[in-house]
Amino acid sequence: MINIIDIINMEEEIGEKILCCRTNANSKNIKYTAQFSSVSKLFNKIVKNDMDKYKKNYIKRQILRQIDLIITNKMYSMIKNQCSIRRCVYKKVEEYDEDLEKLSKQINIEIYDDIIKDLNMIHEEYIFEGSITNSCYEAYLFGIIEKEYAKLIKNLDNKK
Repeated sequence: MINIIDIINMEEEIGEKILCCRTNANSKNIKYTAQFSSVSKLFNKIVKNDMDKYKKNYIKRQILRQIDLIITNKMYSMIKNQCSIRRCVYKKVEEYDEDLEKLSKQINIEIYDDIIKDLNMIHEEYIFEGSITNSCYEAYLFGIIEKEYAKLIKNLDNKK
């Protein structure tokens, strides 16, 4: 939360206008400083609940993005598995499973139900995409991703 000291540290001119006594009206500056401080406290109280809600949504989106990235890279690792002498493009499948395990430990109780709900929705979307595609290769890829999401959801349900 931001308080008056943070604002003064960020913006020197605001701090000078609020706190410095350049004019003869010292009591006026003290009065404005007190009012500004109480307004800042009130603003922090009002915004606190919204900040918590948006923080949970942000964390949930970041975890879902990381899950999608790990599962997609795991799928490509299963298909391509291109390791040359110079470099490996993808990790081994087991390493992606470990990454998913670490990520699932980061899911806290507050957002657990929302993440499970979103994972189920994504899982159903991949089932639908796999069923409407005309390409055998795309159906194969959607099938791999769908199975990985199903395994992840099952593992998360077992840990609950």
